[in-house]
Amino acid sequence: MAHKYPSQLCRLVDRLNDGLSHFFIHIDKKVDISQFDSLKVFGDKVVFIDRFDGQWGRYGTTLPLLAGLKTIKHSLFSFDRIILLSGQDYPIKSNKEINEFFQSSPYSVFINFFPIPNLEKWPGKDRGGLYRIDKYYFGEKWCNRVASRTLNLLSIPMAFLRRRIPKEMAAYTGSAWINLDMYALNYILDFHEKNPEYLKFHRNSFVADEVFIHMIVGNSRDEGLLARMQNSEKRFIIWESPQSPHPKILQSSDFKSIKLSEDLFARKFDEEADAEILDLIDSELLFKE
Repeated sequence: MAHKYPSQLCRLVDRLNDGLSHFFIHIDKKVDISQFDSLKVFGDKVVFIDRFDGQWGRYGTTLPLLAGLKTIKHSLFSFDRIILLSGQDYPIKSNKEINEFFQSSPYSVFINFFPIPNLEKWPGKDRGGLYRIDKYYFGEKWCNRVASRTLNLLSIPMAFLRRRIPKEMAAYTGSAWINLDMYALNYILDFHEKNPEYLKFHRNSFVADEVFIHMIVGNSRDEGLLARMQNSEKRFIIWESPQSPHPKILQSSDFKSIKLSEDLFARKFDEEADAEILDLIDSELLFKE
């Protein structure tokens, strides 16, 4: 998923293009897609999926994920692993090392998720993160903020206005960046198709892409899914505080920590802030052989 930095996205695809991989790319509907014409050099290895307004905080980032999973499912190719990346992610292991990891790991699904409330992460008025589930969120514009606040206040005395989780599911959240196999992909899409009210509920969840998949797998009793799943995202990320809404932009000064990491990918990079860190990863990690 990307909405800016076309050259950085092209660089990401180039590094991961081992001749066996395909790239299903979502470009935010708000941007001029012609900026990303450089990706055409990869031919049929790149597929552009349906475009949505991926406004941060809203469920718009969940729609591209579902569209991508559906496109992959109906592709002519069969895939062993599906890795969700943003345009500002970057591998910190070579393609050979990534492939060897997935081939040797007893797990094929990696999702970071945990139940809420989590009072250690979100103390005080955040109520352990429950606001993600039991409060309405319509967006960041002033009119949306007013509407959210008004409806949330009215729902206190008026029980019929309160948000109710479909199927009495337990609340979970976690990292939006996930790694799936085809079994998990089909399980998620099957749940989505059989329970249309679930996506409807998350239309008004805060940062829905950090709860949508996580509640599905967190509530699952499917032995086939649970046996192949590890609670991990395989991403090197630095959060400057537990309450930070966005991860730290990685700099050259972070390279030593990145080099020591056992993760497969890292985020978040910004070539305009520090392109040297990507050059270091290339020379010291990706092309070290």
